[in-house]
Amino acid sequence: MSKKGKNIILIFIGLISIVIHLFFNRHFEYHRDELLYFSMGQHLAFGYATAPPLVAFMAFISKSVFGYSLYSVRFFPAIFSAILVYITSLIAKELKGGNWSQVVAGVGAAGSSVLVTIFGLFTPIYMDVFFWTLIFYLVLRYINTRSDKYLIFLGISTGLAFLNKYSIIFLLVSLLIVLPFTRYKNIFTKRAFYYSMLLSLLIALPNILWQIGHNFQVIDHMKELHDSQLVNVNRLSFLFEQLILPLPLTLLIIPGIIYFSASKQFSQYKFLLIVSALVILLFLIFRGKSYYTAGILPFFIVCGALFFERYFKKELLRIFLLALLIFLSCLLLPLGIPVYNPQKMVRYYDSYEKITGTDVLRRDEDGIYRSLPQLYADMLGWQELTEITSRAWQQVDNKKNCIIYCENYGQAGAINIIGKKYGLPEPVSFCDAFRYWFPGEFDNKITEFIYINKELGDDVNDLFEDIKEIGRIENRMAIEYNVQVYLCKNPRSSFNKFWSERVKNLLITKR
Repeated sequence: MSKKGKNIILIFIGLISIVIHLFFNRHFEYHRDELLYFSMGQHLAFGYATAPPLVAFMAFISKSVFGYSLYSVRFFPAIFSAILVYITSLIAKELKGGNWSQVVAGVGAAGSSVLVTIFGLFTPIYMDVFFWTLIFYLVLRYINTRSDKYLIFLGISTGLAFLNKYSIIFLLVSLLIVLPFTRYKNIFTKRAFYYSMLLSLLIALPNILWQIGHNFQVIDHMKELHDSQLVNVNRLSFLFEQLILPLPLTLLIIPGIIYFSASKQFSQYKFLLIVSALVILLFLIFRGKSYYTAGILPFFIVCGALFFERYFKKELLRIFLLALLIFLSCLLLPLGIPVYNPQKMVRYYDSYEKITGTDVLRRDEDGIYRSLPQLYADMLGWQELTEITSRAWQQVDNKKNCIIYCENYGQAGAINIIGKKYGLPEPVSFCDAFRYWFPGEFDNKITEFIYINKELGDDVNDLFEDIKEIGRIENRMAIEYNVQVYLCKNPRSSFNKFWSERVKNLLITKR
C-alpha cells in the first residue's frame, strides 16, 4: 500500500465515521446526559455539580451555531470520531508502523464498539478519549524527537483534559509512577517539564478555584456515585467487559499486546503497556465502570495493528482480513449506536444473548436487566414527557404564576431543551447542575404547579386542593417509564413560603 493510498483510506474512514454518527444515529432521542449538558451550556460557569466546565462550553458553541437539533448535539462527537481515527494512525506511525498498520489502527478506532458508542453521544467522555489518545501521541513524539515543545503541548493537553473530566488524573498518576523507573526518568530534571506542569495548573486553575469555592463538590459527587452506582460494579465483570467492549478489535488487541510486550523492536515504548495496566488496576481498585478505561483503547488497537502488519505479509490476505474486520464492525454496529428502531434493537440484543450466551450488556448500573441496555433506555421517553407537559402547560390559567418542577435532571433537561419548541419555560429541579439555577424565592405568587415525578409526593398532595394527572410515560422500554405529570392548582397555603422553607432545608450552597 502506498502512502497516498493510506491517506485516502484514512480520510474515507474518517468521513464514514462522521456519516454513521450523524445520520445513522437518529432512531432514538436525546440521551438524558446530553439534555443535561446542553442545559449547562445555557448557564456557563467554571464548574458544575458532576462535571468540569469544558463540556458546557462545547454545548454553548454547538447550540449557538447549530441550535438544539439532534444533529447539533451529535456534531462535535462525530467530528472528533474522525480526528481520533487520524491520531490513532499517527500513534502507529510513531511506533514505526508502516502504512498497513496505520490503516488498520484507523479502522479499529472507527469500528471498536465502545468507541462507536462514546463518539455517538455528547458527553465529556468523547473528549476524554480524545485527550488520552492525544497524550499518548505527544509522549511518543517527545520520546522520538526529544523536543521540549512536546512537553509544553502535554501541559496544555492535560490542563484542558482536566477541565473536561477528572478521570485524566488516573492516566497522569500512572505516568508519574512509571516514568521514574524508565530510561526517561531524566525528564524530571528538565525545566520544560515543570513549565509544562505549571501551564497545566494554570489552565485547570479556574475549575480548581470553583471547587474550593463550592466546598469541593467533586468529592460529594464521587461519594454519591460510589454509593448509588459504583458499589454495584463487579470486578470480575469489569475485567470481562474489557474484552467485550472493544469488539471486534479484541481479536487483534490480545495478540497485539503479547507481540508488543515480547518484541525487542518496541523496548523503548513498553512502559506504555505498564502505564495502561496500572490504569486498569486503579479503576479496578476504585470500582470504576468498565468504559472508564476507553482512553487507553486506541493504544491497544495500535498494538493489534502492528501485530497485523508484522505477521500477515501477503497483500491479498491483508485486504481480506481488513475487509473482514470492517464487516464484523458493521455487524456489531448496533452494540455501539442504535442504528435500528427500538423494537428491532430489542430483537438484536435477544439474538446477541442467544449467540453469545451472555446478557451482560443489558444490565444497568443498578444491576437491573432491561429489554435494552441502559444507554439506549435513557434515550427514550423524553419527547413523550415533553408533549404531556406541554398539554399541562396549555391548561394553566395564569402562566406567570406557574412553575414546572422535575425530580431528576433528565426530566428537567427534556423540558428545558425539547420544551423550547413548545414554548415551555425553564423548569426547576434540585438535581445535579439544576441545583445552582433554581430561584430561592419567586417574584410572583405561585398558584399553579406542574409536578413531574414517578409518584405524587405527600408534601405536594397536602399543599394543593386540585391535583390532576395529565399523563404518564407509557413507553415500557424507557427508564422513565411511568413517570407522571401532574397539574396542581388552588394551594391550601402559601406555595412561596413552602418553597422558601424547602430551599433552606436542602442545605445547598449556591455560588
